[in-house]
Amino acid sequence: MARVKVEQGLLEGAWCENAEGKYFAFRGIPYAKPPVGELRFKAPCEPEPWEGVRDATLPGPVCPQYNERLDRMEPGSEDCLRLNVYTTCLPPAPPRPVLLWLHGGGFYTGSGNDDFYGPEFIVARDVILVTINYRLEVLGFLCLDTPEVPGNAGLKDQVAAMRWVKTNIAAFGGDPQNITIFGCSAGSASTSLHLVSKMSEGLFSKAICQSGVCLNEWSYNLYARQRAFQLGKQLGKDTEDPDELLEFLRSLPATSLTNIKLPPLPNVFYDLCDGILFGPVVEKPEPGADTFLSALPPDAVRAGVAPVPLMLGYTSAEGIETARNYQLLLQFLATPGAVLPRELKLQWPMDRIQEADEKIRQYYFDGQPITQKSVQQIVNLHTDAIFVYNIRRFAKAACRNAPVFVYKFVAESDRNYTKRSYHMDKIRGVCHADELHYLFHVTCYDLPLSDESRRIIEQTVTLWTNFAKTGNPTPDNDLETWSPFTEATQNVYIIGKDLRCVANEDIDNMRFWDQIYGQAEIM
Repeated sequence: MARVKVEQGLLEGAWCENAEGKYFAFRGIPYAKPPVGELRFKAPCEPEPWEGVRDATLPGPVCPQYNERLDRMEPGSEDCLRLNVYTTCLPPAPPRPVLLWLHGGGFYTGSGNDDFYGPEFIVARDVILVTINYRLEVLGFLCLDTPEVPGNAGLKDQVAAMRWVKTNIAAFGGDPQNITIFGCSAGSASTSLHLVSKMSEGLFSKAICQSGVCLNEWSYNLYARQRAFQLGKQLGKDTEDPDELLEFLRSLPATSLTNIKLPPLPNVFYDLCDGILFGPVVEKPEPGADTFLSALPPDAVRAGVAPVPLMLGYTSAEGIETARNYQLLLQFLATPGAVLPRELKLQWPMDRIQEADEKIRQYYFDGQPITQKSVQQIVNLHTDAIFVYNIRRFAKAACRNAPVFVYKFVAESDRNYTKRSYHMDKIRGVCHADELHYLFHVTCYDLPLSDESRRIIEQTVTLWTNFAKTGNPTPDNDLETWSPFTEATQNVYIIGKDLRCVANEDIDNMRFWDQIYGQAEIM
């Protein structure tokens, strides 16, 4: 056992030892007041102190959710605003760099608990790892466009956790001046939102975005208020009064607000990414309100990205994540405009939409009908249109103010579990989120640790922790030098079984999308 005193009181953690490492774990630490009762849907409040010694040896409750990874409902608890701190030494000297993980899961599933995000590989590199839970789905992202429920409660939870870490991490031997926030998918999009939100300023010194940024259209909702009233009607309250709806939604058990399925909204463009029903929103400005996001992400990025070192990237076949449901996609993809990003459809007249739609189909499908035999081409399209292009676009904006390092993850071994679980083994490339198994020690399902996969783990964790320590993933000559990304020389670091830095990777596809977007008009 180990004890640490934080601002709220004394914590007792656990000493953990297994085949993959030894470390101290402080789990289930509350970083905000439980958001229950009248606090449901509201921004988090300061955590309350406790008397005596608080047991921090076991994970805290997860947010109520459908656990997509394990295919089961988890009732969890609304008292889920907890974080975990892992380190191999108490107290280390000098203070250690801190990596703060924001989990993914489409803003509706996931947690920071160590059954999936095991800390062993990372903390072995003399850094501290922090993982957090935040509110999800309706509980975390309901928006009524009112001062009471403006939206983004889950993102404000993340800010509250970041503030707690900034204040308390020195007690664990962490350096509050050297905090790197990082995440994958929705956690990566969240990370990028912290780079453009005034609320997050000064709470971190570096960032890593893995497979998602706020420019990806799945990362923000345009119809949140309509979805809220649609939800109320589905659950039994047909009203147009936001106060009446709020009272009703607060009266329901949390389990009624999880795993929500809603039909497409009438009279709006239906897009694939509208399947994420509750997520980040642009908040309606209110005098004196503490706003997380006050402009659409493209406008927020144009206004400026935080000038901190940034590492970001993508896997070689991100589109497996969406194309795995290709049989359901075929009807949608047959409709005019379906392959064009929402951001463009909402700005352009129908004739321009149709023209661009035809160009995209010609480029990715040779103008042929999209059928069940087109799965690889659908993956290629979704990889670029739903993920890569806007990740690279974000990199271009960010590199004007600070060093930016872009990667493409292509490594495949027996740890590429997600692709196999989707039964997409015949598709070329690395699936969305499959790099996570090379950063974290996963124990919630059986993953092999062969010599080949250990070598990939070794180099991947080295790159990530080097960046956290120094702001440069290859600060010495032990690894192939990773040159920064610039608008002129678009360097991309290929992370495979070997490492190499190349200029203009995927440049033909990126130039094609530059033409579609009309780069001068958009960014």
